[in-house]
Amino acid sequence: MHQTRFMQELPAAPVVIDVETTGFGRLDKIVEIAIVAMDPDSWETVDEYDTLLNPERDVGATGVHGIDASMVEVAPVFGEVVADVARRLNGAVLVAHNLPFDSRMLRREFDRNGVQVEMGNGLCTLRATRQKLPAACKERDIPISRAHRALADARATADLARCLWSEGADLGAEPVRVGYVARKPSQRTVRRGLVDADMSPMHRVVARSHYPHSDEFVCAYLDALDWVLDDGVIDQTERTEIERLAREWGISDGDRRKAHREYFDCIVAAAKRDGVVSPAEHDIIARIADQLELADVEVPAPTPVAGVEALVPGGRVCFTGTAFVDGKMWTRGELEALARQAGLAPVASVTKTGCDALVAANVASGSSKALAARRYGKPIVSVADFLTWAGVR
Repeated sequence: MHQTRFMQELPAAPVVIDVETTGFGRLDKIVEIAIVAMDPDSWETVDEYDTLLNPERDVGATGVHGIDASMVEVAPVFGEVVADVARRLNGAVLVAHNLPFDSRMLRREFDRNGVQVEMGNGLCTLRATRQKLPAACKERDIPISRAHRALADARATADLARCLWSEGADLGAEPVRVGYVARKPSQRTVRRGLVDADMSPMHRVVARSHYPHSDEFVCAYLDALDWVLDDGVIDQTERTEIERLAREWGISDGDRRKAHREYFDCIVAAAKRDGVVSPAEHDIIARIADQLELADVEVPAPTPVAGVEALVPGGRVCFTGTAFVDGKMWTRGELEALARQAGLAPVASVTKTGCDALVAANVASGSSKALAARRYGKPIVSVADFLTWAGVR
């Protein structure tokens, strides 16, 4: 009989998880995950992990979780971080506010990547308090900075769990068991700050690339380079420091230049992953080439983006997703009604011959309709531009 090989179990410790998702259905995916590990004796936080994830589909309710398509287009897919997540969960007892939902979404992501997992039996703080997270935290004077931010919610849940533990709540007796994971840990994340919702475009593009070397010293050097490039500039102090690190780690000038070139190539490949190089990405790649002093590389030209000239009276237009423009929510039904008033013919899907353009909340959308539009060469117009064209903005 075949037996699943599980990772070596670690001593059971409480680990808080929180996920933001595209929705609640069987086909929905995780768009952000946060993990807060705690000491099993003191319940003090000992490790935090969080990253946005590219769901390779529409991101869902942006108005709820605050994540739009442009934020995840350069984020890793779950398969790229599955080893990192598995390493943190294996042998731990899960804690979450609505544990059945979070564990179900995680199990489905593991299943999609061919990894066996037993989620165990942990502590559901929602069940224990019978209150929504903000209310449960307020009752116990626990600060919660921003709801529906995975790391903010995970931190608040960790504080709540400590209170419940001190009150005698049962943690749960069955730890997570994760099967064999073929992938190696990537240590690559794309995070959004808890104060500023926007991540710098430089960090998004740089973080999206895979480090081109397996040598630990070159990886450590590239990690340092990743941080100093976050603001798009390597100042003289930073340049002196990373050059010192290279010497200290025995990386020759030739190997360092080679690493810079391969690193740049990886970033270009990462920017091209969705088939679109935006003007912002083009500028960032050019800046990286300049900062790495790579004079002989080719910076890819921006991909032409459709304007309102793609909207022609009588044209067949498809809409995808709910959009928020200038603080107002626009449903697909409202947008289709507005299109009819403007002389367009809304259609339900993007096909090779039955659709002329797609209108999306974000031109970087990863929805199935956006993927089809790119495959058939159909222009994608932003909802904001469509509303301007229609004279309501």
